[in-house]
Amino acid sequence: MEPTPIAVPSALSALDPAAVAALRDCRVALERIGGLDERSIELVRFGALIALGAAEESIRAHVERARAIGMSDSEIWGAVLSVATLVGVPRLIQIVPEISAALTARS
Repeated sequence: MEPTPIAVPSALSALDPAAVAALRDCRVALERIGGLDERSIELVRFGALIALGAAEESIRAHVERARAIGMSDSEIWGAVLSVATLVGVPRLIQIVPEISAALTARS
């Protein structure tokens, strides 16, 4: 079964389409090897995106994917709270408004 797609951020539009496809293929292969279900994968990704201070467009793409696979807003916020003490308040100040905007954009 093919995983639920993740929108390709417009910031990557300058890349060769073959490079974007290679990145996607690598992601899909690693997901299969990892053996996690899509919900678990997305929760892990939220933690990583928050820790990295990911761009708003990345957050939005993953909120859309989370919703596409049936995750609730409370599960997404749960991922934020699960890493809060690890990433600190400055990172939360950055990321909480971005997640909130992405969640309300599709409500």
